[in-house]
Amino acid sequence: MAEVNRLDWHIAPLRADRWLDLWEPAAAKMPAYGAKSWSLTRGVDDPLAFQQTSVWEQRSDFERYWFSEEIGAARTAIIDLYDKPLLPTWHTLLVAE
Repeated sequence: MAEVNRLDWHIAPLRADRWLDLWEPAAAKMPAYGAKSWSLTRGVDDPLAFQQTSVWEQRSDFERYWFSEEIGAARTAIIDLYDKPLLPTWHTLLVAE
């Protein structure tokens, strides 16, 4: 059964474009670690709110991604651009097309 991981990023004012420039390449590496799909969306009503969603067969693949050296370095590069804490949440995929 596929599992969905969601990261709700809230970016500091005036830093959203910089955050996106730095983080998007790291998010795009998810398939290399086993993600079946991923997306990065930006809030319409709150343009500082971003949501990163990814679908995985196993949580351990996400953990391999999240704690890898390259993604750790990417997270370090953006540490001052978003509000903490950042807590991944998990959902079970019920229906998708």
